[in-house]
Amino acid sequence: MKKDKPELTIPLEFKIACATYHLAIPEVLQLFIDHISFYDSLSHKSKDCYRFATNTLLSHPHPPIEGISPAFQTNRDAIIKYVREIVQMSVRPRTPEIKRRKMCIPIVKKIFNLMEPKVTTSRTLQLDEANTLQLGIDFSIMCETHNCRPEVYIQHFMDQVSLPETHARIGLHHLLENHAMAFFYQAISKCNALLSPPSHKALQVEFIDRIQELHLRLFIVRNLEKRREKYYELYDNYYHKLIHSV
Repeated sequence: MKKDKPELTIPLEFKIACATYHLAIPEVLQLFIDHISFYDSLSHKSKDCYRFATNTLLSHPHPPIEGISPAFQTNRDAIIKYVREIVQMSVRPRTPEIKRRKMCIPIVKKIFNLMEPKVTTSRTLQLDEANTLQLGIDFSIMCETHNCRPEVYIQHFMDQVSLPETHARIGLHHLLENHAMAFFYQAISKCNALLSPPSHKALQVEFIDRIQELHLRLFIVRNLEKRREKYYELYDNYYHKLIHSV
């Protein structure tokens, strides 16, 4: 039986960002899913990949839900009890954040086992004909909590990743809080860089020279859109050279 394709559109700027750092798109997306933390959605202390990934998900505008989400209605009281235990754990004194998160894993599993999935009935998501994504326990719980399909969250993450936008704002000191970009930059060191042909080396050197020149040329340009457009042109040109290079 042929699987239905998820409603996912990989934005060009996300493709550009992954190609620039030689990252496989499925691996970046799986890493994002794996760092969604139900514990971190109830705590506000850490500044690591779990926090950035979870805040990216929480930054998506959620439609209001009347009462408790459908997936938790049958076992409402037990789940509320477990949520309270996680909140209490999040403020436990003299306990490192990484240890608190680890101690909450068994509680999160109990919540997962009690919920009746409505939007994550399958924990495998078809990305394309060759790749699938596996939905973790925490990611599934967050989807059910906000009654939001996993494709929507993954699309939201990809839509926030833009190297041209980031460079344009850095030069103007107009940085906005962008948890997706923060996660992406941390993910660079966690993903396996793709093997690239020798021809990419020359393209990389050329790109570094060109972007340094662009930084200097745009120093006096104070219009955000004009700056973004110039950075986009450079990245787009580099991306197409990479994918057509052998």
